[in-house]
Amino acid sequence: MTRHKVFFLCIACGLLLGPARAADQTGPSVWFVDSLIKIFPTDAAGSHRLARPELLGAQGQHLNVQLALRSAVSLAGVTAEVEPLKNLQGETLAGATVRPVSYVVVGSHTRNTPEDELVGEAPGWFPDPLQDFPVNVKAHQTQSLWISVPADAPPGEYHGAVMVRAGERQLARQEFRVKVLAAAVPVQHALKVTNWFTFNDHASQQFYGIAQFSPEWWTLLRNLGRVMAEHRQNMVITPLLELITPRPEGDHLAYDFANFDRWVETFHEAGAIGYIEGGHLLDRAGSYEAGLVVHTLQLENGQVSKRTLPPDDPRVEPFLAGFLTALNAHLDAKGWKSIYYQHILDEAHGTEPPYYARFAELVHRYLPGVSTMDAVDAEHMPDELQKYCDVWVPQLGKFDDQMEMIRQRMASGREVWFYTCLFPNQRYLNRLMDYPLLKVRLLHWLNFRYGFTGFLHWGWSYWTPDPILDTQPVIDANTELLPSGDAFIVYPDRARKSVYSSIRLETMLEGIEDYEMLMALKAKNPAEAERLGKEALAGFSDYVRDPVKFRAIEKELLEALAK
Repeated sequence: MTRHKVFFLCIACGLLLGPARAADQTGPSVWFVDSLIKIFPTDAAGSHRLARPELLGAQGQHLNVQLALRSAVSLAGVTAEVEPLKNLQGETLAGATVRPVSYVVVGSHTRNTPEDELVGEAPGWFPDPLQDFPVNVKAHQTQSLWISVPADAPPGEYHGAVMVRAGERQLARQEFRVKVLAAAVPVQHALKVTNWFTFNDHASQQFYGIAQFSPEWWTLLRNLGRVMAEHRQNMVITPLLELITPRPEGDHLAYDFANFDRWVETFHEAGAIGYIEGGHLLDRAGSYEAGLVVHTLQLENGQVSKRTLPPDDPRVEPFLAGFLTALNAHLDAKGWKSIYYQHILDEAHGTEPPYYARFAELVHRYLPGVSTMDAVDAEHMPDELQKYCDVWVPQLGKFDDQMEMIRQRMASGREVWFYTCLFPNQRYLNRLMDYPLLKVRLLHWLNFRYGFTGFLHWGWSYWTPDPILDTQPVIDANTELLPSGDAFIVYPDRARKSVYSSIRLETMLEGIEDYEMLMALKAKNPAEAERLGKEALAGFSDYVRDPVKFRAIEKELLEALAK
């Protein structure tokens, strides 16, 4: 597969080491690259060079740029650091970091995607995780260093530099500057964002060696919540039956909410709640086409038993009535009712909608005032889902011809989000590893452009046993591989009981901040905000693909907001 050619941002500047040269024995080549361009190990010296590394941003915005490093000889123990960025008045723009980009194996390209919509060669090594120094750089291979600058400073121009070393030896010192405009990313989150994850006992033991509900497990959750909050995720999927403990009380079950409360409070203190997203009440017995089941708790001979039952079993409704009634009272007591959403069934299809209606009706009866929300098929919206699913989350790529229905839904005051999962492919936006980063950035311009108020993705951390060498897990008992990166966008960091970010997650954050700034501009100048939205994204598969053109639109957004 020939690598998709991307244009690069062309702004001029001098580098302390002089112009990039072919790597030779005299020293490594070091050059800046736009953060919307993926740097591959095979990239030649000077590829996609930013001649003038100047970042333009709003107060509170997270800005990124890359520094590429290539040498004719192997370099051991490479590290880098960002020197303080200062303006002429001596004020400092603090908090800038630099992290090495690691490379993961993509075994095959995303199916049904035109060649000109792809980057890289598969099978091959693709840039994604942001991990730790030091790194070893092989001879004649290009290494990306990812520089992140939180623009939390007064408007002005700030100058700094990146220092690169191999052991104690200085390899390069590269200067760059950041111009902060009199615009700001709103602190309040207008966009709702969730990425599903699980850290049940099996996953926690496998990747961290930590038992569920141990003190270390709660530390892990707090650290995960901080990473989510840093990337403006503000909704947390919550596994109800793992967290809420039943106990016999006479002839019925009572419930202990201590772990549920600690879960919510842990993520809330970390900044990720936001909103509580109650796990699905209906499940499937295996594959997507398998029969429906309900995981229940039953009181049998004075003991609590976990029973997985078909939805028509007469024991199901009494269980849900008692469980949801107790949950409702607890949410009321904690003051969490207004931030709670309840899932019923993911992607109801075929013969499933009548069951969806029945269980959603139970939620509306026993959790009055709580909204149901679920992934739905907008191409085939049965009456049951139109009536009983309060928050529609249709899949991108499947509602191009259904926008009139969706607009009517929005006009009625209902929330409509969108989601990605395995699909879309072809020429649509998605966050997959072999897609350009601009596709990731524009996902939330699409939110703004069409009036959606949330984004859902199922795979935050559904790792394979080795997520560096295997980025495409097999789903269910099938042999179908997931597209690369669909199952996760972070990586396990066992030493810190946390996760490593990725260049896709950092780009997603920038896109979410774009959405918030577009909404702020819309409040003061609706016509200009709408114009910029359409200029960036004219249609679902008709959008700007050149980073240079995108940067020009981004600049217009920042300047319009700064007026």
